[in-house]
Amino acid sequence: MGAMNSILTFFGFGSSEAAKPETATSNKPKSVAPRPRRSGEMSEIMTLDPQSYADAKEVAASFRMNIPVIVNIAAMSEPDAKRMLDFMIGLKEGLDGHLRRVTPKVYLLSPSHVAVTDNDASEAEVSQEML
Repeated sequence: MGAMNSILTFFGFGSSEAAKPETATSNKPKSVAPRPRRSGEMSEIMTLDPQSYADAKEVAASFRMNIPVIVNIAAMSEPDAKRMLDFMIGLKEGLDGHLRRVTPKVYLLSPSHVAVTDNDASEAEVSQEML
């Protein structure tokens, strides 16, 4: 009987009150889409230790959601580390962000709304050193 009420309610013939108890007891998981962050909002920083270039998807996924990402490429092989660095430079350029070297093998990839203060060198100088 509950299925019939649901169908009638869907087409506008049934009572909406009859459908309420069913929707409240529904065990379907709700899919939550990530919401874009406002420019003044920053609540997390992602830290990743990729083992190979295949882990670049995680870097891109977080950065596309405007989450700053700290990437430690120390465990990667030299060719994979170079590819990862090239990929992060592409993300920075494509999505208008910033890329800073923290240590020789650790980089901070941040969205444009995140200000990073660096007294040692300008971003242009650091980008040239990375290449």
